[in-house]
Amino acid sequence: MAELTNLQNKVFEIVNPVEIDAAVEKMRQAFSNLSWLSHPYHIAQRFYKETEKGAFYYPETYISKADGDIKKEPYHRLTPDSDYTGMIFFMVGKSTPGSKGNDFTNYPVSIIGSANLKKIDPVKLKKYLFTQELIKSIKDIIYNNEESVWDFSVEIISETRDLRETYREFVLDKIESYNRAPLQCFRIDLLVTLQKECS
Repeated sequence: MAELTNLQNKVFEIVNPVEIDAAVEKMRQAFSNLSWLSHPYHIAQRFYKETEKGAFYYPETYISKADGDIKKEPYHRLTPDSDYTGMIFFMVGKSTPGSKGNDFTNYPVSIIGSANLKKIDPVKLKKYLFTQELIKSIKDIIYNNEESVWDFSVEIISETRDLRETYREFVLDKIESYNRAPLQCFRIDLLVTLQKECS
């Protein structure tokens, strides 16, 4: 159990990312200052697993091993966890040319989040599900950083707390329990536009 706890508490470092990886890392670093966000992960991928209960697609992220031991499992599953106070990860879709010409590229980027509201504020949870406050805290950072601080632009396309829509790329087991209080999930879909980096 100690090894799992160390993995959960690990400070993730993405070294010298480029293009969309760099943009996502800048957003991740900005969001990591939120008091409720204990686990800000980078970009996830879909992985398939077949069990006696059926076939599932899970979000997992690659976490390099500091000791270089490639025998250890480098992937970490990103389904909601009641042990976490708050978690986010990113999904990145297919790029398209930007409307401003060949020097720009658009990426659909999604922020998928989950939180244990009881760990954040048990008193407030007795009154209502305050999930929208968490969503707003992320949007506030986007609005305050976009273009003036970041070297890319971000447009918020949509947001949802609908569980099936939040995990639409995945087929998960126990999915209903992921959005039953005190656990809550949400998704913010973005359009990120990057200018081509000079060689």
